Amino acid sequence: MIASLKFLVLRTSWLLSLPFFILILPQALYVKKNTLRLPEAKGPRNGSINGDGKPLRILHVGESTVAGVGVTQLENGFTAHLAASINQLSNRPVTWQVFGVNGIRLNELLMRLQQLPLEECDIAVVTMGVNDTTKLTSLKKWRQQIHLTVKRLSSISQGPIIFTQVPFMEKFPALPAPLKYLLGLRAQLLDMELQQACSQYDDVHYVLSAPNIEPQFMALDGYHPSEHGYQEWAQSISPSILDRILDHDGK
Repeated sequence: MIASLKFLVLRTSWLLSLPFFILILPQALYVKKNTLRLPEAKGPRNGSINGDGKPLRILHVGESTVAGVGVTQLENGFTAHLAASINQLSNRPVTWQVFGVNGIRLNELLMRLQQLPLEECDIAVVTMGVNDTTKLTSLKKWRQQIHLTVKRLSSISQGPIIFTQVPFMEKFPALPAPLKYLLGLRAQLLDMELQQACSQYDDVHYVLSAPNIEPQFMALDGYHPSEHGYQEWAQSISPSILDRILDHDGK
């Protein structure tokens, strides 16, 4: 009931804010033109960490943060740090593979995933939402694409599917006010839709994953995490993800 009321308030606030987009459009165009554009990270899109016990295979798909924008090498990015953190907590051997594309929306990611011969995994992690926020994907399409993504990943994941929280964009250093507040409002709407969609499945989970967006954790563009930021983000969500893995293994 509380969640439904919050969603109603957010959606009403969003609809009331739409006329202001005309006034904010010049600011949005300025930010798009002048924000530093960093490349995707280089290096192998997979890796492994030694350990004891049952191996754990992680597939991580998503947008620019999965593609390692903000660091130069994928071994210093989000997924590698997530694998390292889960390895440290469990002492299990971990292998990881990444499919991330800078600037991609969920419908575009889904099309890529349907075409790729992805390897089987024990857990699939999805990190999306920023580009669907900035490019104003409708809530209906966002919801539909979440369910289609679950269907695609269920065919290769032998364990849980994890969706990480849509970042709260009002905290991004690169975004000025009032633009950041409107995008932050939109991001919260997508995030609540994501939570609702995940709740409809037994082995699909939403994980709170608000990265630390203080300047010292951000890359030069003020939009993506630095290596320190990716490490902190990964360490903050790895306990919850490991709990989901253990719950699945115990079934």
